[in-house]
Amino acid sequence: MADSKLSREHSLALLHKLATDDGFRSRYEQKPAAALAELGVPLETIVNLKASCVAPTSLAQKELFRAAHTEWATAATEECLMMNWPSVKMGFGSGD
Repeated sequence: MADSKLSREHSLALLHKLATDDGFRSRYEQKPAAALAELGVPLETIVNLKASCVAPTSLAQKELFRAAHTEWATAATEECLMMNWPSVKMGFGSGD
């Protein structure tokens, strides 16, 4: 079942590390699955990711990951701020 996804928390942590940590970037390029485990991503999630997600790779520049982190963090914040919660009024007793 190769349709696993990272949680928002793990996605933001991954983007942050890829934007700021040269050692982590090197480990991720060589062994992405081990680097994800280092971030605390559950093994079940890692083994169910698409094979291309855990294959060794060359990474883009840190600035691109920094921009993606900022955009992802801001987008989630904007979604929360725009959410309208329903309010319920319950009447108890006579006439309510």
